Amino acid sequence: MSAARLLAAVTVIALLALSATGCESTQDKSRRLAKENAKITQEKGVTVSTTSRDVVVVSKTVLTDANGSAVAVELRNKSKRGLLGVPVAINVTDAKGVSVFKNDTPGLEPSLVRAPLLSAGVTLTWVNDQVLATGKPKAVAVRVGAETKTAPAKIPNLEIVSAKLENDPVDGVLASGKVVNHSSVEQRQLIIFGVARKGGKIVAAGRAGIPRLAPGKKVGFAMFFVGNPRGAKLELVVPPTVFG
Repeated sequence: MSAARLLAAVTVIALLALSATGCESTQDKSRRLAKENAKITQEKGVTVSTTSRDVVVVSKTVLTDANGSAVAVELRNKSKRGLLGVPVAINVTDAKGVSVFKNDTPGLEPSLVRAPLLSAGVTLTWVNDQVLATGKPKAVAVRVGAETKTAPAKIPNLEIVSAKLENDPVDGVLASGKVVNHSSVEQRQLIIFGVARKGGKIVAAGRAGIPRLAPGKKVGFAMFFVGNPRGAKLELVVPPTVFG
């Protein structure tokens, strides 16, 4: 996986390849912003001791290309309450069933081990695009934990606008857009989860990050993918992280 693709998962990236006064590349900008945001990253792994009765795994997809591997898991909250910080433990295996990656080790950003929010009756596609496998990934087992909190009744309204696929001359196809914070609550460490589908099948998945989004403001993002999103239907979601 290239530096730009890896760092885009935790870094908001300006959507101009070159500024009017300099020639900072997308990759250089990603590296710089990632260093600036490193201090606010809380890192830990996940272990699921009790599986959730409220969350159903609708589908699970393993993707691999020249840039690395990713896992996309569709999670449906069948309960009547919103759930916060839903643990998602993954065990990626090769063709022989041997484990080649688990997200249970320290050093992982929180959204790589938990779904920030699952609203009541809603399906969310959670993505881990930092599957650093020791072999060739083939399948994935998923365990969703019951260790969650109930979401408040009022959820901050975040909206993704102007989303589109475009071509980066170095790293290929990416999704760009803006996130608007319609609420009065400042959002921090937002993660945009994205997948692309063809015929209902997930063919590409990625993530992008926004460190801070003030009330009433909007900010741009760029998302790189594992897999090929060309000609596919783009689906993006950004769960809120701060509720009041």
